[in-house]
Amino acid sequence: MNNKSFFIILLLVNSHFSFAQDFVQSGPMVGYSTMREALLWVQTTTAAEVHFEYFDKENPKERFKTKKFTTQSENGFVAKLVADQILPGKKYSYELYIDDEKTLRDYPMEFQSQPLWQWRTDPPEVNFAIGSCNYVNEERFDRPCKPYGSDFEIFESIHQKKPDFMLWLGDNTYLRETDWNSRTGILHRYTHTRSLPQLQSLLASTHHYAIWDDHVYGPNYAFSSVWVKKTTSEVFKLFWGNPNYDVIDKGGITGTFQWADLQFFLLDNRYLRTSNNNFTGEREIL
Repeated sequence: MNNKSFFIILLLVNSHFSFAQDFVQSGPMVGYSTMREALLWVQTTTAAEVHFEYFDKENPKERFKTKKFTTQSENGFVAKLVADQILPGKKYSYELYIDDEKTLRDYPMEFQSQPLWQWRTDPPEVNFAIGSCNYVNEERFDRPCKPYGSDFEIFESIHQKKPDFMLWLGDNTYLRETDWNSRTGILHRYTHTRSLPQLQSLLASTHHYAIWDDHVYGPNYAFSSVWVKKTTSEVFKLFWGNPNYDVIDKGGITGTFQWADLQFFLLDNRYLRTSNNNFTGEREIL
């Protein structure tokens, strides 16, 4: 093979991988983990067929695939797929394929299954991160003053600590005046925040769970009568990977999950909340 032919082949290979990369808007992200399955999430820039392949890091020759899913504009081009061929207490590497083309990242793409410790050993040590109030600036829609958002390198610092999972405690994005009156605006705000470059490595190898507060749910101090709550609930569920939602069957995002010997209860302090100025009847938050 002469140098010219080698250069053409190399160019085609690079173009092949670049093409797949261009279809990733944000993610991939690792959602919930259990002993037998884990959730994998990604958002594409346009309609595309997505699947993941994964393998036990100690046995990389045995590979598994998720189902395939075609992203669409009405769901924000989001794909949520389940890795359902895993065993307890394993570390897995995974790969993202868009239209059957493998994407590349310069950071680890990994997830873990929870160990089967009951009746066998003491519960394993658990390390997790908590955080809230993630305001990502977008100048054309921000208020005309000093922007709120800054210091996004904190996400890279959290990633370097390698927690088992991160629990997002609300205001994980901030809906603006241009956002909360339409599904289009809400999808835009979630997409803009989730696409933050400093966030991507943390998303890719740490499991994520989330609740919300007013700025994710609707306008500032929003309560139960807000007109947009069914839409914000729907979009919240699209962009996060909790194992369950609305466990009390009354709307909203209540849920629960277990990690080792810890049981977490994910509360919703907005969907059923009465107005702060309502003093004529029963008042409630949760």
